[in-house]
Amino acid sequence: MGGNLILIVVFGGVLGVFLLVWLIVEKTSGSKADSRLSAGVTMAKAAPAQAAAHKGKRRRAKGEPSGLVRLFRSMASMWRLGDSSQSRLQEMLVHAGIREKGAVEVFLGAKFALALALPAAIVAFLLWGANVKGLPINYRNLFMYACIALIMGLMIPNMWLRGKAKKRVERIRLSLPDTLDLLIVCVESGLGLDAALVRISREMHDVAPELCEELMLMNLEISAGKPREECLRNLALRSGCDEVESLTARINQAAKFGTNLGNSLRIHSESLRQKRRQEAEERAAKTTVKLLFPLVFFIFPAIFVVILGPAVVKVAEMFLDKAG
Repeated sequence: MGGNLILIVVFGGVLGVFLLVWLIVEKTSGSKADSRLSAGVTMAKAAPAQAAAHKGKRRRAKGEPSGLVRLFRSMASMWRLGDSSQSRLQEMLVHAGIREKGAVEVFLGAKFALALALPAAIVAFLLWGANVKGLPINYRNLFMYACIALIMGLMIPNMWLRGKAKKRVERIRLSLPDTLDLLIVCVESGLGLDAALVRISREMHDVAPELCEELMLMNLEISAGKPREECLRNLALRSGCDEVESLTARINQAAKFGTNLGNSLRIHSESLRQKRRQEAEERAAKTTVKLLFPLVFFIFPAIFVVILGPAVVKVAEMFLDKAG
């Protein structure tokens, strides 16, 4: 009976926290909706047709966030991050390809929700198992597992985000030499740099979607009127890849000093391939050291048993016969 009571209390506490945050979200969104409605009524009195048309277009162009997203954003208000930590998290989200508005708040809210839900699930599972088996509840183990689950709930989102960003940066880095080869062909055939980038972002979208997405964003920035140097700098910041940063520096340098862009890109492409070749040779040289531990601890004992096992058995039988 005590286990069921604790289980009910745990579930009730977690559910109460979620309901409290949900009510705050609904109240906030309701007040914002009322203010928007009153503003709409005022505009409708002034110009009914124009206000209705503008409101309909705005609703179709930009949808309202879902209730789960609003819940996560409200839960994120419980976190207090410094400017450096928040900018670092924003940079990590951009490197992972997550650049939606309010992504930091949604991530922090999901992290907080997981940190609450995972210990509650572990505690509920342990209490249910103890109740089914009829065993006494070990509160020390219960507290220890709940703390471990809390730590895991705080660490898992960060680990997932770092892994996602690392994989995306690695895919951009691996697809860069082939993209540079196509860029060299386009530039040397007479296309301008902007037209060549547009052509590459269309042609290689299936092969290198991450890099082509960044190039398309850069083309949009250039079309919006930003300077090319600033757009290239933003490309390097969004990608998070050192090779892309050095490429943008080469392009800016070639445009500033009037050097041949095709030769600069060809030299950079060759240096990237040489760097990849050296990294492969380095990994191949490390395999001998990495194979030492499985050889010593797993392969050599099995070989010794196969080779020396029959001899040990015969020697043991010989000593037994002499002793008998």
